[in-house]
Amino acid sequence: MPNRAGRFCFPPVEGVSEDVSSALVLSDDKEKELLRNCWYSHDARWYRAVAEEYGVEAANRLNRKVCRALGKAEMHRLVRALGIAAPTTVQELVQVIEAAFRFFAPPPLTQLQIRVVDDHTYEAWLKRCFIHDNIRKAGIASFYICAAYDRVQGWHEALGLPLAEEPPTLHCPKIQGQECRPMLRVRLPEEVQSHEL
Repeated sequence: MPNRAGRFCFPPVEGVSEDVSSALVLSDDKEKELLRNCWYSHDARWYRAVAEEYGVEAANRLNRKVCRALGKAEMHRLVRALGIAAPTTVQELVQVIEAAFRFFAPPPLTQLQIRVVDDHTYEAWLKRCFIHDNIRKAGIASFYICAAYDRVQGWHEALGLPLAEEPPTLHCPKIQGQECRPMLRVRLPEEVQSHEL
């Protein structure tokens, strides 16, 4: 049932003080953090279960497939929630991508800087990446194939601006002591239409 602020909370329990009942309500930020943490815990456990049952090759292949589909679904929902039109330029696209990162993987999970390179290209510099942090902690970095590019490709597909090339199959560059700083080339609407003919 909603509380005075319109938020969900449990109804008072007989014999339990109102102070205890009100302590069961989370702020918006805490609620979002809890939901994100639960989602990413589910994601990690799903990957591990598939790897244990079917092997790491299948886990990586399926993880990439699922992350791309997830990216597509979440970007459709984000654009609808924001009430915006799909971007038509790289400059507009970068604004939407930055908003998606702020919502789906905000600091401190991800620290990201994006810059437009030209009319078809942008560079994404991941200074901090929660995927890198978690695969290192879990001890799976040596065989984990990064699916972040696949998620971003799903975002691009949902926006009608797919990447010019399929996401690469690669291990985490940060694990290998390199920067994660991909250059992403986009097919603009007129290129997408001519490609589909």
